[in-house]
Amino acid sequence: MAFEETMRENIRVIRLDGQVTDREMSGLADHVTGLLDKNEGIKVVLDLGQVRWLNSMAFGVLTALLQRLRKANGDLKLANAHDHVISVFVQTQLIKIFDLHNSVDEAVAAFQTA
Repeated sequence: MAFEETMRENIRVIRLDGQVTDREMSGLADHVTGLLDKNEGIKVVLDLGQVRWLNSMAFGVLTALLQRLRKANGDLKLANAHDHVISVFVQTQLIKIFDLHNSVDEAVAAFQTA
């Protein structure tokens, strides 16, 4: 699996490593969905600092995760996205629904002030 999870207070920080394939995005979705089956109100920061690009399936998976988390009183924030990844969020208008931050610390702080 190409991700590593840590906890910062009550917030799950998931760091994706390098090139993220369809299989790995599906694994991430399954992992978070499994967490939702056990808990409600899960807060997730997805650290994209090591990810240079995401394909269309990845954006679909991220959108579905965001919707699932919000329906379960949780949320998803993205951190450390590279310029190319951010440009795709802007071009696809997904920037309007995702909360992007410059760092994991900023994303965690945004949860704490919300």
